[in-house]
Amino acid sequence: MQGGDIDNGFQPCLLVVFEGLLGIPPKETAKKSRWKLRKPTAKEQAAEYEINVLLLNQIRRTPYPVEVVTFEGPEFAAAVESRLEDLHALVRRVWSTTPTELARIHISLPDVAAIYDPDPRRAFATYGSLGRHLLPANAAQLGEK
Repeated sequence: MQGGDIDNGFQPCLLVVFEGLLGIPPKETAKKSRWKLRKPTAKEQAAEYEINVLLLNQIRRTPYPVEVVTFEGPEFAAAVESRLEDLHALVRRVWSTTPTELARIHISLPDVAAIYDPDPRRAFATYGSLGRHLLPANAAQLGEK
C-alpha cells in the first residue's frame, strides 16, 4: 500500500540457479558407479544433490520472493520442487530452461530483480546487468546489490 491505495506495481523476485548453488552436485565417482545398469529417474537425480542449507535459510530471510531455475529439464524441475516442498522452502516456483533461453526471456520478465548463478561466465556475460555471481559458501549475499 502506498498512501492508503493499493499498489499495482511488480514485486521484484530473485532467480536462483539450482545446479551448483541451491543444489550441490554429487561427486562424479559416486554418481557414475551407482547408475551403471539403468538411467536414473529425475526424482533419483534430484535426490543426489545436497541442498545448500545456508542458502535455504537466506531464502527464508529475504524479503523478496525467490524462484528456482534448473537447466536439467521439466521432470527434474518437478522433482526439485517436490523436494523443496518437503523441506518447507519458501520458493514461489521451480522451472526449467536453458541458459541461452533464460538470457533471451529475462528481458521480458519485468519482475526479475537479479539472477544468481554460481558460474561467473553465465552470471556476467549471459545475463548482463541482472546477473549476480554467487558461490554456495556466500549465501548471505542473496538479495544484496
